Amino acid sequence: MPLFRYRARDKAGALVTGSLEAESRGTIEASLDKMGLIPISIAEGRPSFQLPDIKKYFEKAEQTDVILFSRQLATLFSAGIPLTKSLSTLERQFRSPAFQEILRKLRLDIEGGSSFAAALAKHPKVFPEIYSNMVEAGEAGGILDSVLDRLAVMFEKNAENKAKVKSATLYPKIVLGAVVVAIIILMNFVVPRFAKLYAGFNVELPLPTLILIKGSTLFNRYWYVALVVSAVLFFIGRLYLRSSGGAMQWDSVKLKIPVFGPLMLKSILSRFARVLGALYKSGLPILQSLDIVSRSVENRVIAAEVKLIEDYVRAGKSISEPMGASAYFPPMVTQMVAVGEETGNLDVMLEKSAEYYDREVDSAIRNLTTTLEPLLLAFIFVIVLFLALAIFLPMWDILKVVRR
Repeated sequence: MPLFRYRARDKAGALVTGSLEAESRGTIEASLDKMGLIPISIAEGRPSFQLPDIKKYFEKAEQTDVILFSRQLATLFSAGIPLTKSLSTLERQFRSPAFQEILRKLRLDIEGGSSFAAALAKHPKVFPEIYSNMVEAGEAGGILDSVLDRLAVMFEKNAENKAKVKSATLYPKIVLGAVVVAIIILMNFVVPRFAKLYAGFNVELPLPTLILIKGSTLFNRYWYVALVVSAVLFFIGRLYLRSSGGAMQWDSVKLKIPVFGPLMLKSILSRFARVLGALYKSGLPILQSLDIVSRSVENRVIAAEVKLIEDYVRAGKSISEPMGASAYFPPMVTQMVAVGEETGNLDVMLEKSAEYYDREVDSAIRNLTTTLEPLLLAFIFVIVLFLALAIFLPMWDILKVVRR
């Protein structure tokens, strides 16, 4: 199919340029007319063989780019600037080459007659399903600017909660990592020297020392076996977690981990309430909204609960009824949803629920360090005590032999 390059004017008189593939010049003129553009010139480009576009499989964009894009596009669109012109302006402003390329593809798709939602749906790794669905509802209802603002707020809150959870788990990860590195150094360099020292004396070694020396010997002689076994176990674990049953079981275990489980659940439920409220407020049907939410909560256990709610609603029942029977939704949130259904303000009550969970997440994170510090100190104390006893206990017996 030949490629045509065109120059045209929009309703405001601004110059718009681009390229489209079509069977004839007449098809291009019809496409430009549908986009509200007045053609100035249309020239056929050189036909070229095109390889399959594999870039889309590797395209990545920071979530901050998506948030900034949503806010700026909402501002430009509400100012009356056409969508293609707005995308062209944003394409020049973003510094990320990957995101610039995505915006260029969006503009070309829209210039080719595609809807904005359909163009976004071609980039699911950058714009998830919830994004394209809300944009589709905004296009249909003529409220695209407010929907884009809502998406920016929602993505900001989700990114903020994820950053808080990562920050809260960073401290224990660093401590545990340091302990593992210290043990490897001891087993590789320190313990073998003490083992040679103790071997020169005819003394009976205590149990902690025997365990440490045997462990060091095995580690130094068969480290490659341990490496291979660890790699095999890692890949088996990855395969298991990618299976539906394994992923479901692991998501269930994560919610039951002491200290971290409740924090994860509150963060997930905050996302559930905010996403469902945003979808419902954008005008999407409740069943479609629940179906999208079930694929965006990032936990299969909660996703299964949302699908159960969807089945109840499809049967003509309220949302709050299955939520009340679930072990994961607290009574307070269930009551707020019930009030929202009765008063017709479900989106407002869901937003209040999301704000409540955000406060709960903040409180849990503030208390996390206070809770973890004594546990980590106790763990480190046990490790250090065992190593100290294993290394220094035999010295008392050696001193007795030397004095004799």
